[in-house]
Amino acid sequence: MNVVLSLILTASPLLLITLGALISEYAGRLAMFMESIINLGAFFCFVFSLKFNSLFLGIVLSVLICTLIVFILDLISTKLNASVFLISIAINLLLSALCSFLSAQIFGTRGVLYDQNFVFSQTNAKIISSVFCYISSFAIIFTLYFSRTGLKIRITGSDPDVLSAQGNNPMNFRFLSWIIASSAGALAGCAYAMRISSFVPGMSGGRGWTALAAVFLGRKNPLFVIGAVFVFSIAEYASSYIQNISVFEHIPSSVLLALPYIISLVLILIIPQKKQLEEK
Repeated sequence: MNVVLSLILTASPLLLITLGALISEYAGRLAMFMESIINLGAFFCFVFSLKFNSLFLGIVLSVLICTLIVFILDLISTKLNASVFLISIAINLLLSALCSFLSAQIFGTRGVLYDQNFVFSQTNAKIISSVFCYISSFAIIFTLYFSRTGLKIRITGSDPDVLSAQGNNPMNFRFLSWIIASSAGALAGCAYAMRISSFVPGMSGGRGWTALAAVFLGRKNPLFVIGAVFVFSIAEYASSYIQNISVFEHIPSSVLLALPYIISLVLILIIPQKKQLEEK
């Protein structure tokens, strides 16, 4: 498998996660729970695939249940007039704890989950999961930029009064933004579970936070956001294979594995400064 194809396959779940986060940012309520929804989506995919002996049902039920959980929590917090930022963080912590709790209750362990009935060809799993992730990503982009619903979502965060004046309730589009974000995160989690044929606690590996960084760096411009996703994907790919190069063999593996996050931090620090200089 050549490098370009490997990068395309590596980037697909992260792109989907990032677009889910982007749509929530447009609605003015960035989904800070993306990290844990990925893990929960992967866990439910593993559980339901084994329960019904069907990967398709595992994926569908995982996405539906993850989305339903986030929607219910969002609805309750809205009724209580809670801070959106704090609720988003709280949901992230709650979903993380829920995943660990359910794993202990169902399988008697909080560790790695593996089963012979949940084993896939790594190459086929990457290709199939990437196809679904790119199709879903295209659907989000089309909805966001080529539909009336997408237009309303994009102005929900910046001009909610315009929606109200047209007889639309901005809160409905805020709910919709988290529904799409949670669905995207859960589907990406299913993709990661398929790729390693198991469930590993914390398997999101910080990609939920990386997606938020990509939205921040791209300044809500879809082309820049997609560009940031591929930059991070290149860093992720490099961190996995650079250890095999003799020049880097003396560098601790922990440092190489942290490469995507180091690049995220550097870009976050540098890009705003460049923008300020340009404005001056």
